[in-house]
Amino acid sequence: MAINSINSMESSLALMASGMQGVRVPQELGFSVLKQIMDTQANQAQALLQMINSGPSPTVDGTGKIVNIGA
Repeated sequence: MAINSINSMESSLALMASGMQGVRVPQELGFSVLKQIMDTQANQAQALLQMINSGPSPTVDGTGKIVNIGA
């Protein structure tokens, strides 16, 4: 094998590796942003559930029982 072909193979491998790295960085960045969005949505859902559970109960007569006023 000639020295030129070894250098060319090393250059090809280096180009392939740097090209793969160029794809990997934006992909990891996208995953990071997606995870942050999902975490934010989970926190918002948890806060909404707490708000719903801590709100006043829908009573009309003050007895603590739900009254069906449509009946």
